[in-house]
Amino acid sequence: MRNLLGGIIGILIGSLLLTILVGLSDPIYSWPYSMIWFLLSGSDALRLSSDGLFNPTSSLRYILTWILIGVIIGLFSKKGWNTIRSMLWAGLILGILSLASVLLLNPGYWIAPTRNLDLMYHFIGTMLISLFAIPSAIPITIIIEKVRRQSEEPIPEKIETTCECGAVFKSNPLICSECGKQLRDV
Repeated sequence: MRNLLGGIIGILIGSLLLTILVGLSDPIYSWPYSMIWFLLSGSDALRLSSDGLFNPTSSLRYILTWILIGVIIGLFSKKGWNTIRSMLWAGLILGILSLASVLLLNPGYWIAPTRNLDLMYHFIGTMLISLFAIPSAIPITIIIEKVRRQSEEPIPEKIETTCECGAVFKSNPLICSECGKQLRDV
């Protein structure tokens, strides 16, 4: 669930940021969708990141956006394959939002004879594009894991509890089995 949440938040913030950085304009969606035009248009621009990365005037904007998306996803995922899973969730969310944008702008897309092949290329492309966030997500997950490890209490070498009655336990019991005295609070 954390992976999905990280993917959703990462793509939503990334779409908004790219809309601002690139200066995308409202492509005139129908009424209820015109309220979230920046997410739909931004996600479609993220889907086409490979075009933006090779454009010298906008490449830095796309790189910064993918770095931010990776940082956000890295905050939600754990080190290792969990990060890749988060990226794939981000790719799926990106694919759904950008497909909504494409369908709202071109309703004929859905009845085209090559629709199934186009959909397959669309989602494969968004899954691959989402992997651009890995270089910034992996270091974040490593840093978070190190901070968590340092904040944990060290494992005690020996666990031994002694009651006032003289009973010695090789554990940390709640109540003394010899006299019935409460040894610790719950």
